Parts: sequence; C-alpha cells; structure tokens
Amino acid sequence: MIITPTEHDAPYESSDPIELLIKEARQKARRRRLRISAVLTIALAFVVLLLLLVAGGVPSSAKRTTGNKPARTVGANLSSVVIPHFALPVDIAVSGSHAWVVNNYMSLKSPLANSCSELNVSNGSLVRVISLSHVVGGLNAPNSIAASGTHVWVTDFNRIIELNASNGSVVRVIEAKPQLHVMDPAPLFAITASGTKVWVANLNSVIEINASNGSVERVINAKADRFSMPIDIAVSGSHVWVMNNVVGDRITELNANDGSLVRVINTKADVFGQNGLTASGSHVWITNWNANSVTELNASTGSVARVIRCCAFAGIASPSTIAVAGTHLWVTTNLNSVIELNASSGSLVRVIKAKADGFDYSPAVYAFDAIHVWVVNAQSNSVTELNASSGSLVRLIK
Repeated sequence: MIITPTEHDAPYESSDPIELLIKEARQKARRRRLRISAVLTIALAFVVLLLLLVAGGVPSSAKRTTGNKPARTVGANLSSVVIPHFALPVDIAVSGSHAWVVNNYMSLKSPLANSCSELNVSNGSLVRVISLSHVVGGLNAPNSIAASGTHVWVTDFNRIIELNASNGSVVRVIEAKPQLHVMDPAPLFAITASGTKVWVANLNSVIEINASNGSVERVINAKADRFSMPIDIAVSGSHVWVMNNVVGDRITELNANDGSLVRVINTKADVFGQNGLTASGSHVWITNWNANSVTELNASTGSVARVIRCCAFAGIASPSTIAVAGTHLWVTTNLNSVIELNASSGSLVRVIKAKADGFDYSPAVYAFDAIHVWVVNAQSNSVTELNASSGSLVRLIK
C-alpha cells in the first residue's frame, strides 16, 4: 500500500535492539495474520452464500451484471493488498529506476521471510518480492544491501548473495568461511558498492570484492588497521572509511585503490557512541548517539572540521543514521524525526517529524542522489520517501 500526502517517543534502550525489533515485528505480523484470516473467512462465507443463491435461481425481475476485470493473481509481482510490502525492513539500496529493501524477518511463517522487496522508484509500486529461501541454507536474517549497476548484493550471517538487478535471480552465493577466509563472520555485515568494487565489513576485517565477477580481491585485516567489529562503511573517491564499534570510538581510513591503511582516527575526544557514517567529496560525517552531535571530518587529513550539536535543535536527541545528498545532510533520531542540515555549514535547515511521514522510533535514512531520500521504518514495516530539495513527503510505502 502506498500513501501519498494530501496537502512517540521514548529513547530506545536495549542491549540487543535487533532482537527487540524482531520480537515486536513478529507480534505485529501475528496480529496482521489474524485480521487477514478473519477477512478471508467472511469473504469465503459470502462467496458460498452467493453460490447457493445462484444455484437456487434468481428472480426474473432482478438485473444481473457481470464485470470484465481480470482476476488478480499473486505471483512474481506480489502487489496484492493482502500481502504487505515489507517485514522488518532494515536497509535499502537504489540503482537506476529501482530500489531494493532487505527484509530482516526470521520467521518462516511470514511470506516475506528471507527476501528483498523491489520497488519502482518513480511511483513507489512493488515490482516483485525476491525470495531467497531457495538459496542453499537460506538466509539467516539478511541485514545489509548494496547496489551498483546491474548488481545487487545482500549480506547475512554467513554469506553474500549477488542478485541480477534486472530480474531478481540469484547470480552467485559467496560463502564467508571458505571464500572470504573468515573464521568468525560477524552477525551484522555492513556493505557498500562503489564503481567496480564492493566493500564488506566483517568481524575484524574488511573484504574487497570485484563487482563484475564476485571474486574476492583481498581481505584486509592487518593489526595496524585496528578493526573492532566494524558497524558501518562508506566510500568517497579514493577513500574507504570504516567505523568501528561504539567501544572503540575510532575510524579506520583505507586507500580504495590497494586497501592499504591511510590512518586510524581516534575520535574519542570529540564523540561518544558513534553510530552512523557517511562521506562525500572532501568531508566525512559521523553521528554520535550519546553525545547528541554530528562530527565532521576533513577527508584529506582526518582532522575534525566541526562538531554539530544536534541537541540544540528543537530538543532533538540521540542522532543515529546519517546520509548526504548534494548540499543536504540527513540525520535520523530516536524521537520519530529526521533532521536536515546544510552540508556546507552544518546549520539546521529543518526538523521533519509530521505524523504523515510515518517515522517510527528507530528510522534509518539513506540518500543515493540529490532527488530522493529514503527512510526505512523497521517497526512500522514501511518506507518513507522524501523530496531531497524540500524535505516534503513524497509517499509512504507499506
């Protein structure tokens, strides 16, 4: 279902947010199935009654009309109103006229378990749901996705699955242990695609993959890189920026051409609880969950350009994910809102938190061009599309 515009709230505290999200998503899915079952039962009873009336005859004075609309089927294009578009969506990737949303829902009872929902960017309609359950072993809670040209890459606990962007078919499966030389793959991969390369963050390493053939070019895990369960990764030009976990409070910068270490930036003096990362041109931005701020780094030197105190903006707290599109910087918070900042100056442009936008308390923002901004709402099983120029709501997709 797509809702187009006409014209909550406590900070999240949990040692295992994914577990909580999955639990609540399961509860919502269970309620939804009960409602659907009730509707189908009533519909079936109505059909049976109608057939009995027809079999028993119809008065001659009654006019009977027949419709000429073809029956709607649910197959490759799952556009039926009975089946939702998403189930605990946690990541999105856009390439050309299509977007792919990864559904991190582990219950096999859901029709969207182990799948990606493909959308038409121009109108938000559902193109297809790509089921990955037939892949050997299936997916164990897919969690990250990237797209580049005709390739779509999905990660889960133990593997990377490459999809054909044209038809959703599986091109190849890269198993983490034998092919990536990883003994203990992290439960949460971070993945990004840039040009001919795909970069994947693992437990204590970064894997560089050739996007054209899926071969592993290198596994970067030198002790000097100081990787500590990387949670985010961004690429800008010849730079690869890897965010280590919140305990480390440090950023590892790599040379995108050969994977060599450029520098390790210890940001602990400027941030506390880094949570999101994005890069564009000569700047890198980091969100700091506990410090209610965004740190901007100079991409050339790794030095701190400025610290943006988000807590001063209309009471907004705990910035989480971050994305950059042109001169706009987009930051999500735990208060059902998105902050838009001026990427050049760090000044506040607006706070977006209308009820119609559909943000839940843990939204995640992504920007792939200067036109569209996508916000994934895991709790409400929806995706919000914003206009990157004005911040206005384009549509809410459910």
